[in-house]
Amino acid sequence: MSTQGKTGTAGELPGQLLRFVLVGVAATCAHYVVALMSASAFNLYAANLLGYTTAVAISYFGHQRYSFQLAPEAVSHRAQLPRFVLVSLSGLALSYLILALMKSLVGAPDWLSLAAAVGLVAVYTFLANKYCVFRASAPAPDTPGIRD
Repeated sequence: MSTQGKTGTAGELPGQLLRFVLVGVAATCAHYVVALMSASAFNLYAANLLGYTTAVAISYFGHQRYSFQLAPEAVSHRAQLPRFVLVSLSGLALSYLILALMKSLVGAPDWLSLAAAVGLVAVYTFLANKYCVFRASAPAPDTPGIRD
């Protein structure tokens, strides 16, 4: 596995997409299993929050290290984690917007509205993670080699 300090070239795009999907599937499965297992100890909403938090952690580290294969010196939790959380939350908001538009403006059936939301948000989150969250960032000049 190659590590790099940037998000790669166009030739690496198919591999990044496949790895992105695999991390997403793993995070989704973890969300479900953790929520299901903790639902007997907590109410359903708390269990879902615990599952969601687990999925976000798997997604963050999975995309950082596996999907986009950032080299250790390219990792900056101080810069990347807030952007990742913003992309995650904006993706959730975008999915609700797409559902509302598909339902109210287009009158689409639920299955089509969900498919559009899931598909479009997946494209959005891939591009946002690739070009905004996990882009190469140079260390600050006054702190060479310092990682956060």
